[in-house]
Amino acid sequence: MRKNRKISKNLSVVAANTMRFGAILVFGFVMVILNLLASSTCKHLMKTKGEMEKELARLDDAFTQESTRWDEMKTPDRIETALLRHGLSMKLPRPDQNVRMRADGTPYPGQISLSRNRRSVGGTSAALSKTAAPGVRRRLR
Repeated sequence: MRKNRKISKNLSVVAANTMRFGAILVFGFVMVILNLLASSTCKHLMKTKGEMEKELARLDDAFTQESTRWDEMKTPDRIETALLRHGLSMKLPRPDQNVRMRADGTPYPGQISLSRNRRSVGGTSAALSKTAAPGVRRRLR
């Protein structure tokens, strides 16, 4: 016959407590590993953000420099110099050279350019004829 073997209750309590303690240790180890991974990821993201901010600051400086350079190139003296360099002798129109026209092709009355043109030509010029396109500004020479 078989012997009745009883398992001591003390042994099962020890095994259960050991399992709980082991689970706590494993859980703590997993938490430490996850914390280290999160910390390294955060450091990497902060480094990448810093590099991008430096790049943005560099691009802002380059934009400011180019914008200033472009604004300097648009001054009337620089434009005139550039035109002369290409063999063009042009100047901006004076206010007395602009003629404002009505939709029907006749000039608006009372313009300085009209009186000066009539004095120099002795009448209406071909540029101010009624065959002009409606709403077009003409430049007198």
